[in-house]
Amino acid sequence: MTPEASRLTGAVAAAAALTLVVGVLLSSIFGSASGADGAIITHLKGLERDGVQYPLPAGLLTSSNLSYQRISVVLDADGQGATVSSTLDFTGVLVRGPAQTPTRVSSLGLERARYALRDGDWVAVVNDFPRLSAIVAALEARRKALELATPEADGGVPFAGVERRAYRSEAWFIRSEREDVAVAEDYRLTGNTRDRPVDERATTRLTLLEDAAGFFRFSSGTL
Repeated sequence: MTPEASRLTGAVAAAAALTLVVGVLLSSIFGSASGADGAIITHLKGLERDGVQYPLPAGLLTSSNLSYQRISVVLDADGQGATVSSTLDFTGVLVRGPAQTPTRVSSLGLERARYALRDGDWVAVVNDFPRLSAIVAALEARRKALELATPEADGGVPFAGVERRAYRSEAWFIRSEREDVAVAEDYRLTGNTRDRPVDERATTRLTLLEDAAGFFRFSSGTL
């Protein structure tokens, strides 16, 4: 082999080796991202099939039907975490205890969750719908405050004059957007005043706002 041919062969071999190394690196980078997408989406679609039961401070949130759409997975720079945004359609109940009436929960809108790669598996940092969980927690805290006649910030007491009260949230219909959350609540208030017993069923409309920490507050008081 002539020196020129030898140099050409060496150059071709070096170029092939460089191409192989670059290909492996790109495959590793994009493959891991694609793997995160596939693993997390497969997990969420499994929830649609199997359903969920999540213990919350308010009670056990149980789905009867749920669907994830428009799923977006954004991988962290180190590849060890991911933020997942989606549109969640959830139907289920919040069960508090054997002596308490469950609340029907119907929610449609934005969901955002964090996932972490642990021992090769992608797992939810909080749960698979932390935004809905935080909304339910705020609604349940309001329900308890109304039942206990907790004074509002202005010093007033909701449903003043009603004693031995029970405030039941029969259903929450939630529409969750990026800017705010709209809720229609079917409720039942029972108790007694000095003159008569009270048994009131009605629907109230509420607006919640999300703060930087992911907690929700009502835009205007408790009611």
